[in-house]
This record gives sequence, C-alpha cells and structure tokens, in this order.
Amino acid sequence: MPKGETGYVAQAATGLIGFDWSDTDPDRHPAPKWGGPSVGTIGDPFRGFEHTHESEPERALLTVLISLPNVVRIREQRKVQYELADGTHHYTFDVEVEWADGIREIVAVRQTTDGLHRDDTVQIVKTICAQHGNRIAHDYRAVTYETLDPYAVLNGREIIDCGRDHDHAGKDAVRKALRRLGPVTTLREVATATGLGQPGVRAAVALLQSGILMNPPGKWLDLDLPLENRVSGVDVREQ
Repeated sequence: MPKGETGYVAQAATGLIGFDWSDTDPDRHPAPKWGGPSVGTIGDPFRGFEHTHESEPERALLTVLISLPNVVRIREQRKVQYELADGTHHYTFDVEVEWADGIREIVAVRQTTDGLHRDDTVQIVKTICAQHGNRIAHDYRAVTYETLDPYAVLNGREIIDCGRDHDHAGKDAVRKALRRLGPVTTLREVATATGLGQPGVRAAVALLQSGILMNPPGKWLDLDLPLENRVSGVDVREQ
C-alpha cells in the first residue's frame, strides 16, 4: 500500500498549485548511473500516483498502462524471493499491474528481445512463476521495447498530457456533448459540439482514459480519427 504523499507540488505538470502525487512504495529506488539507463519519474494524473522508471522501455510501458481505462493500479520495483540450489535469491520486477477484472500481472522489462534472451531473465521469471504461482500474481511476463505498440505509447503520452490539465469543467461539457453525438464520433465533432475548441479536444483526449471514448488500436490520435462513443444517447439519469 502507498505510504502517503510525496509532498511534490506538481504545478508545472498539472496546472494546479498544491497537487501532490502519492508514492507507490517501491521495494527499490533506482539511482542514476553514469553512462547508464536514465532514471526519472512519470506522474499519473488519473490515479494520483508518481512512478519511477530507470529506462526508456519502462517509461514507455508505464505510459501505456497509465493511459488505459481497465488498469486499476500500477506499482513498480516489486521484489520477489525465490530459491535455487545455491540458496535464496531476490529478483525485482519492473512493473506490477492490477487489472479491472482482478488479474494481477508482474512484468520484467528489457530494451531488446536479443538482450532478454542473452541474460537469465526468462529463466528467473519461469522459476518464480513455478514457485509462487498466483500467490504473487496471476500472470508473469517479460516485455521489450520492441514489442510495445508505438501508437499506444505516443497516444498514451498525449492522453497523460491532456489529463494533467485537470479540466473538470471541460470534461463535464464533453460528457454532455457525447450523449448528443452518435456512437462514432471524432475529436473535431466533440470540439464543435462543446463550443470549446482546442480545450474541448484536450478534455476529450483526457476522457479516453475513462473508457467512455475509445480510440482504435494501431492508429495515431488526430482530429478526424473515428472514436467509439460509449455514452451516445445515454440519459444522464441512467449513468
């Protein structure tokens, strides 16, 4: 469970003074390495957490997960104990995900598939899975930067950036407009229906994380991309 507030004032990231990120209580805090992978943080404006990453693949995976509506919780740097013939060992998984259907997944992240197979990551993951089963997670897997969908990563960045606006009034206006629009709409139509212009577009992009608007996989977000409108024709009293 999170230990509490970090006290980090994210004015630049959110536009709000005094907005605090909650820490995810990682088992390990990566430190910058000279000439090695970069360490940084990424804020989740939807769930209120700040996550640490130590490589571009980790940052990319966190970006995608934060932008998804069916992700309940994300934690990083989760340490797991396992046994080998020579004694007790520990392995730190890069990301732990809890999905809306209750499935818990822990993920080891590597830069390339070749690099993944050159070290002992796959064997360690298999060993931990065999020894712990679903006591720790329902699914164990390894992900590389090469296997991530570049559309999902770039669209995720846009969704997170728009979420940092915390434009609640704009999102309320978009929700009302969506009920009047058809089951398939576009950001351009939403901007026109709300009368908000670009702020309406940004509010609608932020709402992609809620799942009431859904963008198709494998497509860049743009003003005329068809989006599934899941509240079309829904009376506000039915929600």
